[in-house]
Amino acid sequence: MIINSLKLRNIRSYIDASINFPSGSVLLSGDIGSGKTSILLAIEFAVFGIMKGVLSGNTLLRHGATHGSVELAFSLGSDRVVIKRSLKKTPKGVVQEPGTLSVNDAVFEGTPQELKARILELIGYPEALLTKSKSLIFRYTVFTPQEEMKRILYESKEDRLDILRKLFNIDKYKRVKENSFNYVRELKSRISVLQGKLEILPDKKQELEEHTIEVEGLKEKLEDKEDELKKAKQVFEHAKESFEKLEKELDELKKAEQKYEVGKSELSSSSAQLEKNQAELKKVNSLLDELLKGLEGFDIGRAEEIKKLIPEKKQELKKIEQKLSEINSRKSEFKTKKEASEIIIKKITDLDICPTCQQKITLKHAKEVNAREQVIIKTCENNLAKLEEFEKKFSMKKKTIEQEIDNYIKGEKELEAKKVKLEALEEKKQRKKGLGKEVSELKDKVSRNKGLIEELKEKVEKASDKKEEFEKAKQELEEKREEKNKLEKLVVEKKTKLETITKLVERLKQEIEKMKQEEKKLYQLKEIKSWVQEHFINLVDVIEKHILARIYSEFNAFFQEWFNTLLEDEALSVRLDEYFSPVIEQNGYETWLENLSGGEKTSVALAYRLALNKVINDFLSTIRTRDLIILDEPTDGFSSEQLDRVREVLNQINIAQGIIVSHEAKMESFVDSIIRVRKQGHESRIY
Repeated sequence: MIINSLKLRNIRSYIDASINFPSGSVLLSGDIGSGKTSILLAIEFAVFGIMKGVLSGNTLLRHGATHGSVELAFSLGSDRVVIKRSLKKTPKGVVQEPGTLSVNDAVFEGTPQELKARILELIGYPEALLTKSKSLIFRYTVFTPQEEMKRILYESKEDRLDILRKLFNIDKYKRVKENSFNYVRELKSRISVLQGKLEILPDKKQELEEHTIEVEGLKEKLEDKEDELKKAKQVFEHAKESFEKLEKELDELKKAEQKYEVGKSELSSSSAQLEKNQAELKKVNSLLDELLKGLEGFDIGRAEEIKKLIPEKKQELKKIEQKLSEINSRKSEFKTKKEASEIIIKKITDLDICPTCQQKITLKHAKEVNAREQVIIKTCENNLAKLEEFEKKFSMKKKTIEQEIDNYIKGEKELEAKKVKLEALEEKKQRKKGLGKEVSELKDKVSRNKGLIEELKEKVEKASDKKEEFEKAKQELEEKREEKNKLEKLVVEKKTKLETITKLVERLKQEIEKMKQEEKKLYQLKEIKSWVQEHFINLVDVIEKHILARIYSEFNAFFQEWFNTLLEDEALSVRLDEYFSPVIEQNGYETWLENLSGGEKTSVALAYRLALNKVINDFLSTIRTRDLIILDEPTDGFSSEQLDRVREVLNQINIAQGIIVSHEAKMESFVDSIIRVRKQGHESRIY
């Protein structure tokens, strides 16, 4: 992995910056607080994103900014990779937004988690380590922040070993051993449970034997009882047939009794009805004689003719009344004209002016008017005389017609009364005919019922003997039924008991078979427990120790080599103990790390750090970051002489790209390229 460029926007003290990284050794030079470490944190953010507890969004996003981004370009062999991640400030804090990953110009856009998974796959980190400790391998092989470089030296020996196990992906052996011990404990528990279950196996076998014998005995008894039941059923069926035969005969006799009683009742009823009908027939004959006498000379045709004449006469009367009305109207009209002429004659005699023409009345004119009006009066009197004659004539005719109508109405009423009597006569004739038929039928019925009653009487007299025989058969049937039911109940009880014990036997067989399987399982578990406890755990322990021994050998050699290079002091030497803790000897005596000077402590930490980097890269062949190392203030407390030795160490590690952060001016002469960082007005810039 070779870093090519880095673009920052609103990241910590950077507003907008672009940095190009050449190959070889590169120095990030600048005063303390100028923004050098911010560049390293931005690189780590580009690769891994925000890491809880390690690298937060609030730490990276510039104060006052709402958005920020990092774009990192690097090479992986022949592949060109560009990563861009963005930050956004929200009410809940600073969060990552979706980013992009470009490999040879093929762009993938995804969530922060999707980007991280793809990037870790690209740089070849073991899949088993991806979720263990965030950027653990990166922190110990590529970039360790200044304040964490000495941290591993001060960890407890157990924690240090756990870290190294994770780094070298051999913590699985510890987990395997721990899981194996847990598995052995689980096996012991399961063995104990199985042994407890199998304690009752002899008792179960004894119980099975006893119940098997009991089943055989029950089968024999059941066969005997079933034979008895079969015979009892045959006897019962025979008794049932006899009983049903008698019951049928008795039913017939009961029906005969019922018919006998019904026949007696019908005979009595028919006789009474016959007497009643005969009396009614006599009465009807008497009424018929009376009706015939009242209808002598009655003509039904004359009645219908009178009925038709009444409307005709009424219509004729109506016309006469209309004529009389017209005559009265004409009489009034002529009387009015006559009176008007008389008034004119009277007025013309008394007046000087004519009321009609308004001219002065002359004697001649008066005579003319008088003559004219006299003619009108004469005409009216003639017409009135004629009308009087007509009125008299029509009045007489009206009176005659009214008399005729009254006579017709009276005749109609009389005829209607006789018509009613005629209808009654017809009704009585029909009733007489019906009664005659009924009387004849009732006589036949009475005769038949008398014969049927005599026949049924003989059957009824035999019923008492059959009832006694039926009661005896019924009692015998109930006794046989009770005997049969008792045997059926006993057979059911025996079957139920046999079925219950048979099921118990089957269940015991299954339980015993299951226990036999558990015996086999117990044997297998004991074998597995013995193998895991006595062989497998020891084998895993040996493998882990062998791998750790190999790591220790190389780690210790590189650690001593680079420490001696950094600090040529024959009185001071270092080595690793079995827990990979640095052991420091001064003048032949062991001393504590805390007792060393600042430069000596830094030498121990840097040598340990470089040795660890070398061994991890050698052991984890898939890692593609072996060409890159980033050192953050690796020379803290170094003397001028020690600084000179750093050049030699950098040459020995033979890294394609080394990025060193230092404020030491002398370091500028050790590197191939220099990137200068300055801070002006709270903003870092690259020069």
